[in-house]
Parts: sequence; C-alpha cells; structure tokens
Amino acid sequence: MSRERISGRIKTLRYIVQELDKARLGVYVDTKKLEEKYRSLKLKDAPFTWRNILYSINAIQCIPTKSPKYSKLVRLNKLANKILIGGLVGLLVAVIVQLVGQSYEYYLILMLVVLALTNIAYFLKMYVGHQLDKIYNENKEELEKHGKILKKSIEYLLSRLREEYRKLGVKPSSICLKLKHADYDMLYVVQRPGILSGNYKLCFKK
Repeated sequence: MSRERISGRIKTLRYIVQELDKARLGVYVDTKKLEEKYRSLKLKDAPFTWRNILYSINAIQCIPTKSPKYSKLVRLNKLANKILIGGLVGLLVAVIVQLVGQSYEYYLILMLVVLALTNIAYFLKMYVGHQLDKIYNENKEELEKHGKILKKSIEYLLSRLREEYRKLGVKPSSICLKLKHADYDMLYVVQRPGILSGNYKLCFKK
C-alpha cells in the first residue's frame, strides 16, 4: 500500500474516532458523512457493524427528546439563530452607514445594538447547551449504555490507527489526539480540558 493511501486512511480514522467520541456525549455528528468514511475503510474485523454504531448514535441523540423541556429548548435555539441573523443584518447596515458618511452616532448606536443582539444569542445558546447537558446527566445510565458500543468501536479504530502509523515508520507514542473522553485503554492524558478547550489531549501509550 502506498504512503499516500496510508496517510489517507490515517486521516479518515482520526476523523471517525473524533466524531464517534463526540457522539458519546450527544453532540450532533453528520452520520451520512461518517458512514461514507467508515465504509471506505472496509473494516472486515470490526467488532460492530455500521448499523449497530448508527443505532447507538441515534439512541443517544434521542435522549433529550424524551424530556418535557425539549420543545422549549428547540424554540430557544431557533430564537437564538434568528437573533444572530438580526445581528449580522445590523452589522451590514452599520457598515453601509459608515460608508455613505452618515452620522457617527448612528453607526455607534447600530454597533451597540449588534453587540447586544450577539450577546443575547450566545447567552441563549449557552443556556440551551447547559440544559441539554443537564438532561444527559439525568439520563446517565442510558447514555453510558448506548455509549458502550461507540467506545468499543473507538478502541478498535485506535488500534487500527496505531497500525497505520507504524506502517509509515512513525512511533505511535509521538501521536496525540484531542478528544472529549479520556477513558480509552491505549491512550494517556497529556493535557486536561481548560478554559479555551473542552478536549483532552491524549497520546498513544508506548
């Protein structure tokens, strides 16, 4: 197998690992793209079929829909999106006002409105995200139940990823990934999530 093809497989494996890792938390992932990437690897000895993996992803993503709060959160998220669009329109108008030489006061007022709308939208987004996290925490057993298949699949994909790096003559222990979970057997924590990043930095064990 050529080095280019191996490099392509490595890129695909890393992408799938990162997406399945996010899916364990209920984060939205593009399952169509994920399926295309997964099937392109032709993994004959995988522990689970794609159908099993997809079922687990969908089951996790459906957990919040069972909550009585869900419809309200959907409405708030749509409202936040509309407010963000309003902010973008306001920004465009502010730029036009500045270009045509209108009063600086109009420009300043518009920029303040844009700033206020942006803050409101992001506050709503943060609130929705916090409430979704709360719902998942309240259904932790169900989350972990469906997450087991995803975790085992990730463990398998990590072993394949390690093999691909070795084919290139690269020491796996020099390779790191940024993931949401740190409970994978063949990885160890280099850096924990901080203020600027919600991911663990993990490297392959020697």
